[in-house]
Amino acid sequence: METNNHQDNLSVDDDKTDGKAAKQAKRNFSLVLASASPRRKELLENAGVDFTVRLPQSPIDESAVFLEEKDPYEACKLLAQRKAGAVVKDMIEDGFVGSALVIGADTMVVRGDQVFGKPQDREDAWRILHELSGTTHSVITAVSLWMVLAPQSEDISIGHRTFLDESFVTFRSLDDAEIETYLQSGEYKDKAGAYGIQGTAADFVSFVEGDFDTVVGLPVTRLLREFPEIV
Repeated sequence: METNNHQDNLSVDDDKTDGKAAKQAKRNFSLVLASASPRRKELLENAGVDFTVRLPQSPIDESAVFLEEKDPYEACKLLAQRKAGAVVKDMIEDGFVGSALVIGADTMVVRGDQVFGKPQDREDAWRILHELSGTTHSVITAVSLWMVLAPQSEDISIGHRTFLDESFVTFRSLDDAEIETYLQSGEYKDKAGAYGIQGTAADFVSFVEGDFDTVVGLPVTRLLREFPEIV
């Protein structure tokens, strides 16, 4: 991926310069998160990253991706690419001028050949949690980064790179009563695998192997290690 990174001769006095302006001066490009996930947003904020959120004007059909790509690892990467790519397309159509890095991400819960996506309803969430109870499953998060360089609206260069991170989560055995209590909280909604490890479902977990942030939805440590220019 092509990036602009001219930091070597730049010195910023944080006492005299606004923090946001300082980050922009060091970075030389804007950062766009192509996700509505409050968890991903919080992870970037906690890492001190300055960014904006922009969603695709047309939602991505996730079910269509699985018709194209049966392998969950490849499907996860494809979804992350399409989420970021759709925002890039919207930016270009809006006449974007400047430099921007757009980040798309997708998270899946996998056990064997089963993919546990976001539950369709409460009954589906009950089924998923029962199946994950007392077992170890994989949580994969794909991250797709698209660099857009547009000195003029008709002069555009685009490069992208996608990587995938994987962690393994072991659930202790769950009884019906605690699953019912969890479902009553509503926390399961809009979460892959019907749980959020950063919430009360943390009590379900007996062991995590790998990056905790990957399970939450964005492997920030790896992201910043591979792309330090983000901050």
